[in-house]
Amino acid sequence: MQLLALAGVHFIVDMFAGMPPAILPAIRDEFAVSLSRGGFVLVALYLTCNGVQVLTGHLRAGKRSPLFLHVGLLLAAAVCLLGILPRGRGAFPAMILLAVVSGVGIAIVHPAGLRGVHRLKRISPGVSTAVFMAGGFLGYASGGAVSALLVSRFGFEGLYPLILGSVIGIALVILLRVRLAVEQREPNADRTQTIEHGLPFWFIAAMAMPAAVSTTILAVLLPTVLEELGFDLTFGGFSVTMFGLGGAAGSFVWAHLARKKGELFCSIAALFLALPFLAAYLVLINHRAAMWILFGVGFCTISAYTLMITLSRHATGPKLGRRMGFMVGGTWALAYVFFMPLLPAAEYFGTIAILRLTPLGYLLSGGFGLFLMLKVRATRCGRPDLREG
Repeated sequence: MQLLALAGVHFIVDMFAGMPPAILPAIRDEFAVSLSRGGFVLVALYLTCNGVQVLTGHLRAGKRSPLFLHVGLLLAAAVCLLGILPRGRGAFPAMILLAVVSGVGIAIVHPAGLRGVHRLKRISPGVSTAVFMAGGFLGYASGGAVSALLVSRFGFEGLYPLILGSVIGIALVILLRVRLAVEQREPNADRTQTIEHGLPFWFIAAMAMPAAVSTTILAVLLPTVLEELGFDLTFGGFSVTMFGLGGAAGSFVWAHLARKKGELFCSIAALFLALPFLAAYLVLINHRAAMWILFGVGFCTISAYTLMITLSRHATGPKLGRRMGFMVGGTWALAYVFFMPLLPAAEYFGTIAILRLTPLGYLLSGGFGLFLMLKVRATRCGRPDLREG
């Protein structure tokens, strides 16, 4: 039940995170902001919610109390208050402030949530991580569909009831007495048996980066691309939802496969398998039925990211809190740094032209992962069997 509660908390905060891209066309119309300014509001939100995770991932490392879960859930709901912002010249700085407050809340929940998952020793790391991450993917996906539906029918005031999600999340954490894992001082106490689980953490982070940039482009620009192609606001939201649903389903399937084949091998396979799905979607994007292909894209790309998080739990390098903070925050913060220069380029060349760059990131990540796997196998072949003699 505690795992489900943590997945539920992840669902709630990532639902808030998934709302702005889907309603960006409505934000631009309501507050009269350009694509670049609207995009920078999203960048402020995601840079905050991802960058702060790196800075706070190690805080309260010796505390079991889930204080950051409570505070984060409250702050994350600030994004639901778009309806109270002034129209006119003061709208843009007010949106930036709201994005930063919400981003801080979303940020401090993630490392704390993963520490809560890490404490559940009776469940295998691959399964528990998959469940936790699936909650986030479903939340992010639902945020797009729900917010687009509410805003299209009731305006931005329709987002107010979603604040109750934070209240429910806090209640679940308290009632189920969720506690967090404490950092271990003995690095060899939980030595894993596979060589790939001893990979240097920064190699795994480098593998994740190009894919994170592509996923950022896809998740943020897709609703705007579809709106420019003539589809309505809700279709863009449901398209992002389909992408997230594929990721949630794929996380469980790939986690099961990884128990036999290993997380590194499966993450590489998932990245390469995503390419034909993504290519097909980009060719058929003008057709409504192409939305279903996004399930396959998410099934592979998001699952690869989940597997890399599992690898990071057993990697060498920084402490657990910092590793989790960087993997669930730092990679995405850097991805948004790379994404920022693409906003002016999208206005000049068109959003669809930027969207067509997304296969490149997954190809680079898969290629680096393949290099890493060959390096692991070379190490395995060259290492003497200590059981002999």
